[in-house]
Amino acid sequence: MNCVLFLDDDHARHARFRLRMGALGHAQRHQLLYVFTAAEAIAALQAHEGEIAHAFLDHDLCADDHWVLPGAPSKVPTGMAVVDHIVTMRQPPAKVTVHSFNHRAALEMCARLSRLPNVATQYIPFTELLDQLDPLV
Repeated sequence: MNCVLFLDDDHARHARFRLRMGALGHAQRHQLLYVFTAAEAIAALQAHEGEIAHAFLDHDLCADDHWVLPGAPSKVPTGMAVVDHIVTMRQPPAKVTVHSFNHRAALEMCARLSRLPNVATQYIPFTELLDQLDPLV
């Protein structure tokens, strides 16, 4: 397991995460998978099942997206769709960090992931994530 998955629709966050991962030397030790949509994240999880050590997930993946009550339709797939996929995997990522600014949705994502016995889950808003990145990966 040597891949790190980063899901966010914000290009600036991708650039900041990529820069920090490079500065910490993680870019040389891990295959970094950068995705912008839930569909891309799910495809990467499927293609690299058993290889992803850590997944970093955002929830709101476009400007008009919002978290809705469980079972209610969303305008577009969110990070919650990725979480719902992860809970069905035979070999999910060993660690998942939710970095969404959407506190309520992030807590729900973590609650769903907490049902997996071998997955360490945490919520760290993106504003704090880069400072805490080195020991996480």
